[in-house]
Amino acid sequence: MASADASLVSALADLAAHGETHRPLYLMYGATPAYRKMAAGLEGPDVGQLEQNLADLGFGGTEGFEVDGVFDEHTAAAVRRWQQATGQHIDGVVGTADVLFVAGPSVIGSHEQGIEPGQELQVGRTLGSLTVVESPERDVMATTQRVAANLPLSDRDLVSVGITVNVELPDDSDIAGTVTAINPSPVLDAQTGENVVEVTILLTEPASPVWIGATVTVEITETLIPDALVVPATALLALVEGGSAVEVLSPDGSTRLVGVETGLFVDGDVEVIGAELEAGMRVVVPR
Repeated sequence: MASADASLVSALADLAAHGETHRPLYLMYGATPAYRKMAAGLEGPDVGQLEQNLADLGFGGTEGFEVDGVFDEHTAAAVRRWQQATGQHIDGVVGTADVLFVAGPSVIGSHEQGIEPGQELQVGRTLGSLTVVESPERDVMATTQRVAANLPLSDRDLVSVGITVNVELPDDSDIAGTVTAINPSPVLDAQTGENVVEVTILLTEPASPVWIGATVTVEITETLIPDALVVPATALLALVEGGSAVEVLSPDGSTRLVGVETGLFVDGDVEVIGAELEAGMRVVVPR
């Protein structure tokens, strides 16, 4: 909800800047989500998807335009042609409030019949219902269930695309999931006051339809560094020759330095691994 609220605030700001009364969201094909404002000077798979769609729609057929993932002046010109043809604000820039990328032809919901553009409606009237996305897989329509979770920015290093997580449903049952996307643009969580990043998780098996839209708990189940030990981050010492070490306290009261490789820093602790380290060893923590 916090991520959706932030997106809504951004979209409303765009509307106010352009002096528009409404701004439609255009559906385009592509596997990479529209996670940033695409403008001249940027490059990446999202830009390539945009260019491919512009070409398929007939707006890229000019000399110099290429589907190469680079947003240059030719891409900007194609965007302006598309914006002019569809009645948008013409600025050569495509934001997250302008396009929605989906993998292929999809059923994304239903709308109430009898509603026309420009019609004045009562506040709170339901216009449409959200459903899970149905997309073509091997020539049949398959239902995909995803979970969007907000991860504190300070814990960003805990996850990476491809890791396995556990999704706990409201009835305490568990379903495994895989992280498929991490939005690189953090947003402010209005409830906690923290900066968060949105993580998209694909469920390995469908949950009961009764839980669609429900709040779930996501737990990280993979160990990013196998057999790592945890020590207070303040126990780390920087070596003159480079690298890190911890000061290990021997039973006789003497100390010695042990070189370590560091992993994740979480809540004041750090993962460490070293050939001479064993669980249960005591380390010196400066005060």
